[in-house]
Amino acid sequence: MTKLRLEPQVQLSNSVVVARVPSDALPESSGGWRASDLVAQVTPIADGQSLVGVFVPELAAGASIEVELTSEEAQDPSRGISLDDQPENGRIVVNYSGLLQTIYHYGAQDFKPRFYPVNAPCGQPGEMEGPDVVYPKGITDDSPPDHIWHRSLWYACGELNEFDFYLENGGEGRIVHQSFSDVFSGPLFGGFHESLAWDAPDGRTLLTDERSFVQYRLKGRVRIFDMDAAFTATNEPVTFGQTNENALPLIRVADVIDEWDGGTITLSDGTKGGKDAFGKRAAWADCSGPLVRRGEQATYGIAMLDYPSNRNHPNAWFARSYGPLGTNLPFFDGPLTLQPGETWSLRHRIVIHEGGPEEAGIQQRFDEYAAKPALTIA
Repeated sequence: MTKLRLEPQVQLSNSVVVARVPSDALPESSGGWRASDLVAQVTPIADGQSLVGVFVPELAAGASIEVELTSEEAQDPSRGISLDDQPENGRIVVNYSGLLQTIYHYGAQDFKPRFYPVNAPCGQPGEMEGPDVVYPKGITDDSPPDHIWHRSLWYACGELNEFDFYLENGGEGRIVHQSFSDVFSGPLFGGFHESLAWDAPDGRTLLTDERSFVQYRLKGRVRIFDMDAAFTATNEPVTFGQTNENALPLIRVADVIDEWDGGTITLSDGTKGGKDAFGKRAAWADCSGPLVRRGEQATYGIAMLDYPSNRNHPNAWFARSYGPLGTNLPFFDGPLTLQPGETWSLRHRIVIHEGGPEEAGIQQRFDEYAAKPALTIA
């Protein structure tokens, strides 16, 4: 019998808590899992570790619970987070309860990997296929006419030493997929861990790049996933230049919700509007607008949360009314140089939600992200 102890510092509501534990500390199961009366997931990953997750409907700050981890029959995989790696197409397709959430494009044909589309949970009953069919709607744009190198949700750098890893005119550096050490699915969460290389046009690898992605399954019209990246200089010092052409990372919000089309950029301190938000430091930034216009107008938004361990947190925001929204530390704080073997790590959470940031409780989501609840073996 294995017991898990959950101790949150802040209130949890409609949350999935995940911890990394040694695999040999957990019971074996050929099916699914429960933690007492809560849905649970155990997923083995590389290096003899497992990810253990528990869905928490509600738990007060400072409270603690112990739950017994037991195996059960496998749950319907169509109701969870499903990742389909398609190396022949250079992509991972991420489905959320059977509906497309995003596609991660990593193929050799791409200048840099990206998530596109990134969908909002705003499905409506289908008219042609029957009343039970629902579809999501994209909340980001990929390669829009004004900036064809804007890639929905992505990492890039316009000045890495003397090379450009941002534009896509030909002759730039490329961010190249090397391998996946983990690709996993489950009833509560799914994700991957990837190794990449930043290869200059002359063939040198300037950076190695370790990335992870984890999507969580929650109740209602909210989607949350984490994306982390760790850049390590290889054989020479590497400088991220002080340029606005950085995506570290960057969202290109869909035109339909940008401020030119009726949306609003909001920062955690209450600042509103891209003009006032540009260059201002805040724990999170959100852009929400009228994404659905069929029938009654409905607002949806996408927020990026800056993890407290990120260098110079809270970061200044690169916020433009026509669509770009993200963090760009070298532009606002000056060039960042890594010595050989030195690593710069970035951690961000993406929240896609119904309503504006206040209705969606983005500050509460940040508090939960910043003070990660402790989930341990009791």
